[in-house]
Amino acid sequence: MAEAEQAKVCPFCAETIKGAAKVCPFCRSKQRRYALWRQELLIGGPAGVLIILAVGVIAWFAPDEEGTGGRSFARHRSDLVVLGTTLDRTGTKPDIWLTGVVTNRGEYPWRIHELEVRFLDERGNLMDVRHPDVKDLFVVQPRHEHGFRVELDGLAFTNNNVAHQVRVQMATDGNRPLKPN
Repeated sequence: MAEAEQAKVCPFCAETIKGAAKVCPFCRSKQRRYALWRQELLIGGPAGVLIILAVGVIAWFAPDEEGTGGRSFARHRSDLVVLGTTLDRTGTKPDIWLTGVVTNRGEYPWRIHELEVRFLDERGNLMDVRHPDVKDLFVVQPRHEHGFRVELDGLAFTNNNVAHQVRVQMATDGNRPLKPN
């Protein structure tokens, strides 16, 4: 009876071995408490990674509706292109206005909230960045364009060779109703 109590079955090859054995003499696997779990994890680990990868791919290609907030603008930023921008001064006031057109090359309507204006010197070095809010929000429908005019506060030009680049900084789903403040 003492021999039966000291024997165990190898979880890898199912051979009966001594209870104190640290290595199975038949399959040479280490006999640890969680040795079988380790082998199952070696199989299950890559399977888990593949499942996570599949979920990520599905999430990437699925419509990006986000509950009540609507579509996320981050992936669609390149759909909105700002063209034909000019900087104008109104009379004797120091106020400078930016006018231009936003073209929507994408599939979804976007409500424009904020623009980003980058000012560059003649070598293309960044001099200043402004983020004017669009006071009169507007929606640019898919495959359409919309004109705008925003005020750039506190801007003073000391150099005539300043160039500017404009892009849409913040927009929300144009299909969602505008929330009152």
